[in-house]
Amino acid sequence: MRRLLFLVVLFSATQLFAQGLFDNAVENERQASPSQNYELNGYLRSVFYGGKIADTDDYEMKSGYGEAALKLRFRKESFGDAFAEVRFRKGLEFNENLAEVNLREAYINAYVGKFDFRVGHQIVVWGRADGFNPTDNVSPKNMLVRSPNEDDKREGSFVVRSFFNLTPLRFEGIWVPAFFSSVLPLQAISLPEGISITDPDYPDANLKNGAYAIRLNLELPSLDCSISYFNGFNPLPGVDMGTPYFTMSGLEMSLIPKAYRMNIFGADFSTTLGSFGLRGEFAYREPHKDFTSFVHIPNPELQYVFGFDKEIGDFSLICQYVGKYVRDFEDLSAPVNPLELPEYEVRLKNRMLSSQLDELSHAVSFRPAFKLMHETLNLELLGLYNFTTEEYLCRPKVSYDIADELDFAIGGEIYAGPDGTLFGEMDNFLTAIFFELKSSF
Repeated sequence: MRRLLFLVVLFSATQLFAQGLFDNAVENERQASPSQNYELNGYLRSVFYGGKIADTDDYEMKSGYGEAALKLRFRKESFGDAFAEVRFRKGLEFNENLAEVNLREAYINAYVGKFDFRVGHQIVVWGRADGFNPTDNVSPKNMLVRSPNEDDKREGSFVVRSFFNLTPLRFEGIWVPAFFSSVLPLQAISLPEGISITDPDYPDANLKNGAYAIRLNLELPSLDCSISYFNGFNPLPGVDMGTPYFTMSGLEMSLIPKAYRMNIFGADFSTTLGSFGLRGEFAYREPHKDFTSFVHIPNPELQYVFGFDKEIGDFSLICQYVGKYVRDFEDLSAPVNPLELPEYEVRLKNRMLSSQLDELSHAVSFRPAFKLMHETLNLELLGLYNFTTEEYLCRPKVSYDIADELDFAIGGEIYAGPDGTLFGEMDNFLTAIFFELKSSF
C-alpha cells in the first residue's frame, strides 16, 4: 500500500514539475504542436470473471480485481518524447490473492533527422492480420491474462528500436539484449501423475543470447506491406524433460520450460479491392538446432493468414483463413517399451503447445461487429474454428457507453476442443463469462 501511495504521489509531483520544465512541445510521433508539453491520463476499472469448476456442476470466481492505470507522456519540442504506463491491481485470480504493481511500458523516443530511436521497456507489435500474426515474435505474451481487452495479453521487454524514414520506405531495426519469456499455459494442462513442473531453463543476460530483428516497410496510399527477419530465442519456450526415475509410488519426472533459438522470415500486406480490404501475413520459422534431437524444439513450419474486411454502415466484418504447414512431420505412436513413454508424452505436449499436432492445419477466424445507438452500444464477436483439430474459440462482447468516459462491458471466453488439444485442455481453466466497469480520465 505504501508503494502504491508513493507511486501516485510521484506521478502527481512529476506532472507539476513538467508544467514548468518545457516551454514548447510537439504532438506524439512528430506531429503538430499541442498546447502543453505533457499528458497524464489513465483509467480505473473493476473486472469479474466467473466459470465452471472442472468436473463439477458448481461455479467459481475465476478472477476478480480492481485496477488503476496511469499513463504519462513528456515532450521536448521536436527532439523527442517519453512515455510510461503503470498499473496497480488488487484482487483474486486462479484462487490466489493478487496484488501487483506493473510497469507496462517505459521508454524514450529521440528524433534525429530521418532517424527515430526508441529505447526502454516497450511492447513491439508486428503484423497486419487480425489477432493471428505469424510475424509478431519480438515481444512476449501472456495468454492467461484475464482482461476484456485483448491487447492486455501483450507484455513488454527491454528493446532498442530504430527507424530510418525514407518515404515511402521505412526501415526498422530492433535489438533485444536479454530474453523475456511468454507465459506458457502449463497451469491449464493436465499432467499424468508423477510429472511436475520445475524451474525454467532460460538464457542469461549474456549479450550473445540477445535477439535482433529487421523490417522493411513500404507505405503507399493503396498498399502497406513489409518483409522482416527475426533471429533470437522464441519468446514462447518449449518444454524439456528431466531424467525419469522410479520411486515407491511409481515413475516420476520433471518438466523444464526451455527456450530455443529460431530464424523467422516474414512478410505481410494490406490493401483494398473495391470496397473490400485485403490482408495477408506469412512466416517461415526454422530452429537453429536439430529439432529431432531435442524434445522442446518444434519442427520448421510455415504459417500463413489471408483475410478480408468490409464495412456496411454500422456493420463491419473481418474474415480470415489461418493455415500452417509443418515440415518433416512424422506421426507419433505410443511406444511399446514403458521406459519410452515419458519422452512420448513430453513430445506430445510440445506439439500441442506449438500447434503442431498435424502436418497441415486449416482454420478460419471471423470478427463481426455492430455499432448501434449513435455508437454508444457496440456488439462484437471474435471466433476461431480449426477444421483439422476441431478446436474452437468464441469471444462475444457487448459494451455500452453509460456516459463520457464511463463504459460497461459484458461478454465471455469459450475454449473447446477434443481431448489432447490445447483448447480442449484450456476449457475448464479459462472458459468464463466476464463483466467490466471502466472509468477513464
